[in-house]
Amino acid sequence: MDTNRFKSSHDFSNIQKNLHNNPGYSVESYSQQVKDYINDMKSQNREATKQGFMTHAQKSAKEVWEEIQEMASEAWEKHNGSDKKQ
Repeated sequence: MDTNRFKSSHDFSNIQKNLHNNPGYSVESYSQQVKDYINDMKSQNREATKQGFMTHAQKSAKEVWEEIQEMASEAWEKHNGSDKKQ
């Protein structure tokens, strides 16, 4: 994800449009991630669990949210000026 500028595809007012414009957020994408997670757990001789995968997905979502917050903050600063009250 490009963190240098706010992408127009991140339309916070329309979640469905945002999901459509970002194909990484789809059942198919998560299906592949599940397969990768299961294979990774097998290679480590560990049991793959739904809770383990959900924890993994939550960490990924947190990283994406942090990137979105950073981009939104930069956009705010660019258009509002850092010397104004926030």
